[in-house]
Amino acid sequence: MNKEELKNLINEAGLRVTLHRLRVLSAVAKAKKPITVYELTELLRKKENIDQATIYRNLSSLHLAGILRRSDLNHGHSHYELETGKATHQIICNKCEIIERIEGVSTDNAILKMVQKSKKFKNVITHSVEIFGVCKSCN
Repeated sequence: MNKEELKNLINEAGLRVTLHRLRVLSAVAKAKKPITVYELTELLRKKENIDQATIYRNLSSLHLAGILRRSDLNHGHSHYELETGKATHQIICNKCEIIERIEGVSTDNAILKMVQKSKKFKNVITHSVEIFGVCKSCN
């Protein structure tokens, strides 16, 4: 995404466009996988004068505005990625924490069955599936 598209995302979510917010969102958008606060801090400190507290505040506001998706992948810290509204499927190694996104696999039938069994929900907007195991390198 280019700078103008990112600014539009922020504006459409009802947030004020700030330099730090734009830099945090840009870094998350460029990441090839869900990114942690630690990874984001290391990346932004190399290029920008931005501290970890500012990164946390901006991640939180972008998440609450629905721009970012926050995932807990059982590593003791959150991972962030752009919220696309599309379902995500990931396999995570319990040993080295590598994350592989899996695309082109439908879980529609399983999701439909879960919603049908639910007593409190009648539809799902999007979903995320995380599968945990051990990668080939760690096996």
